[in-house]
Amino acid sequence: MKGILRAGAVVWIACAAMAWEVKDLNGAPGLYRDGAPVAPLFFWQWELQEPDVREMSRQGFDLFAMFGSFPHYKHPYWRADGSFDTAYYDAQFDAALRWYPSAQLLPRLFVTAPNWWSELNTNEQFVAEVPSGVKVSWEHLPRESFASVKAREEVAPYYRRLVRHLIGKYGRNLLGVHVTNGPWGEDFSWDAYYFQKFRPAAGDQSEPMRRAFVQYLREKYGNDVSRLRAAFKDPAATFETVTVPSKAERLRVNADGWRDPAEGRKVVDYFECHNRVTVDMLDYWCSLVKEESGGKLATLVFYGYTQDERWPVECDHRAISELYLRPSVDMLSAPHTYHRRNLGGDGEMRQYLASAALHGKLFVDEGDDMSHLERLKPRPDRRAHAQTIDDSLALFYREFGNTVTHGVGLWYMDLKKDTFRDPRLYDACGRMRKWSQESLRHDRSHISEVAVVSSVESEFYLAYRNVPGHNHLNPCTALYLKQMGEFYRAGAPFDWYLAEDLDAVVKGKAKVIAFLDCQYLTDEQ
Repeated sequence: MKGILRAGAVVWIACAAMAWEVKDLNGAPGLYRDGAPVAPLFFWQWELQEPDVREMSRQGFDLFAMFGSFPHYKHPYWRADGSFDTAYYDAQFDAALRWYPSAQLLPRLFVTAPNWWSELNTNEQFVAEVPSGVKVSWEHLPRESFASVKAREEVAPYYRRLVRHLIGKYGRNLLGVHVTNGPWGEDFSWDAYYFQKFRPAAGDQSEPMRRAFVQYLREKYGNDVSRLRAAFKDPAATFETVTVPSKAERLRVNADGWRDPAEGRKVVDYFECHNRVTVDMLDYWCSLVKEESGGKLATLVFYGYTQDERWPVECDHRAISELYLRPSVDMLSAPHTYHRRNLGGDGEMRQYLASAALHGKLFVDEGDDMSHLERLKPRPDRRAHAQTIDDSLALFYREFGNTVTHGVGLWYMDLKKDTFRDPRLYDACGRMRKWSQESLRHDRSHISEVAVVSSVESEFYLAYRNVPGHNHLNPCTALYLKQMGEFYRAGAPFDWYLAEDLDAVVKGKAKVIAFLDCQYLTDEQ
């Protein structure tokens, strides 16, 4: 009876919602609402503010995204007494719809276990190998391992209730769900909080992750212990006794800056597993959203960031080729590069855009360039480059130009609040909204004859970054920084692919193929 009631509820709830989907639109992934194409241009705030919603809606915006990281921990929907609380979410939705009843909302909903749960379930916590006695701030409180089955099973009923509640109450105004976890909600491993002090922080060494590693190895080696021992170069290895590699094991290289797999694959296999765990986690929660909405809600995740930051392998998004294959995920997002953002910079979008499009994923750039209004505050953000209204307009137009010419989406992000409240900025956003919609009527297919190819698995075999001989972020030969900057200045458009999609590259329009970071390729590649 329980299953029947639940199934009936899903059907009834789904009928209240519009149908959102991502599918081809004139040669590139497009966003559709009830079968009609919609320009994927959003306005984002931590909590939507009345002056901005009213003005942006007058400028033609009807897509709004909201919620940052910290409100989730302050306002958990699952409380320690077992109660379910949607008051925070309801208040934000109700206010937005008072200001603009036709708003279509994309909330960021965390799957992270509440603070109290992580404190009670110490055996399920993420474990990083950092010096004992290290003091961390409140945001670094113990969190559950991404591999924790218990966390997933116990949070899921409440996450379902939250999604179901929002559909039931706000279905006609609910575009989808931004599924999110990890530091800053960007689906990095939790040791992203630690790595700058302790390189690497060497997480996740928890028991849930060890069990996930064992399961991964059993599947990879067909549950054959002889194959495991041959791969690890360890005659005593067994599936029952496998451990997560320690910090010392991860730092060890055996071939002049390389991890030679012929001398043992334990660390490399762990990197594969660690990254796959994050994708499996996101797939689980996005599938839940699809199930509860009867497939009518769109899903978005932060994932697939290109490797232009100094993250260790544990923190990066390196199973992106696998995520592209998961049908539960419709859209991907990332802030554009932080390294060439000033006036005259390219504002490179951090996604393998050609591969994403090839697999039908709509990318939405996070346009968090701040306007000149940020510089007028007593303590402005150091990343605020614009000093005048003209600077602001140039940066906003760059964001728009990058996205519309690549056939992707964008959200204008009011990251530090009150940074859009100038009539000239509102007006510019309105004009870009108009031309974003107009662009959907035209051919959006890729015309590039240059292909850049990345193998993000290559660094599994390399020493950690910032060591001599590492060519990814070495100041002299930085591929993801300096080389990509040169591609953007070259004057010829290019498409960025993953090595997993080389077959499509070879069969496509490319006359020049540049292999960026392809130290590792399979025999077929």
